[in-house]
Amino acid sequence: YARQQIKPTDWYFKCHFHQDPVMPGSLGVEAILQAMQVYALQLDLGQHLKSPRFGQLIDHEVIWKYRGQIPQPDDQTEMYLEVHLSKVEIGNDKVTLIGDASLWKPNLRIYDVKNVAVCLLDSTQL
Repeated sequence: YARQQIKPTDWYFKCHFHQDPVMPGSLGVEAILQAMQVYALQLDLGQHLKSPRFGQLIDHEVIWKYRGQIPQPDDQTEMYLEVHLSKVEIGNDKVTLIGDASLWKPNLRIYDVKNVAVCLLDSTQL
């Protein structure tokens, strides 16, 4: 679970399409990936790796459905996300986390991301 304050002055509202001040959708997906990374760090899942770094799974299908946007608010608001992990696989040179995630603006789920994944890789094995 994670949450983020959204302010009218946040930088990304000026970076979406011309005269369309909304949070770009990819930032919500990135927030989900970063929440998964924080979880892996908090549990020290890469402790057995000599030089761990985060990466993406190759040839892994993620299904992202979205039903709304986070528009530039008049006042401060929040977004929330949750990830339900279905798999944590710890291998000799890689740790994989896979789950399903939702992202919410107040009172409305706007993202449904199935099969989202991050991995910890041993960069000495690259």
